[in-house]
Amino acid sequence: MYNVRVERSAGYAGIAFIILVIVAALLPGTPPAPDAPAGDVAAFLEVHRSMWLLSGWLGLPATAFFLWFIVQLRAYLRLVPQLDDGLPTYLLTGGVTAAALALLLSLVQIVMGFRPPSEFGQPAIRVLYDIFNSAGAVISLPASIVTFAASQSGRRHNSFPGGLVVLGYIATIGALISTLSVFVPNGFFVMGGLGTLILGLLPFTIWVVWASVVLIRIQRGETAA
Repeated sequence: MYNVRVERSAGYAGIAFIILVIVAALLPGTPPAPDAPAGDVAAFLEVHRSMWLLSGWLGLPATAFFLWFIVQLRAYLRLVPQLDDGLPTYLLTGGVTAAALALLLSLVQIVMGFRPPSEFGQPAIRVLYDIFNSAGAVISLPASIVTFAASQSGRRHNSFPGGLVVLGYIATIGALISTLSVFVPNGFFVMGGLGTLILGLLPFTIWVVWASVVLIRIQRGETAA
């Protein structure tokens, strides 16, 4: 029997995921630029070590919420009268991959905050911080799979509002562009910098919130207006 609470819980999980991501980003304060010297990174970690560690830990429940959101979003998109075109499964694959990379990002952040920076040495801090900043570019690929597959399926079967479909395509393009930041060592579009956040993370965040609202408001089997 259909249980509307299950689908709505996935929508609330998507919103909880976004809230945790925002809180985790704000907790340590503004970190050094991705191209900042390792000494600046070490000094920042020395002062904000506890909040940095807590921020990394918040990635764990955030990932759990995201996975529940993805699983139920796939279930919602598969409830169409037409044959399954594989797009919901493609979405699930992208979501699980993004979640695995997010856990890796949390692992790196926790390792960086677990011990005083003086025990690492600047070369190790440099490598860890580069890995941390590269995660945004790498996660952008599976994130683009999620938004593309969901938007394409939502458009074909009228499962999503038209505006959400368009936003999904915009988020997909922005995420794909963000992957190119791995070739930029400094400046506005530096890997993990402001440019990648604006192009990749911001559209994806808005898309997740909107899709979560759809799951909360539209019961299973209905179509979006």
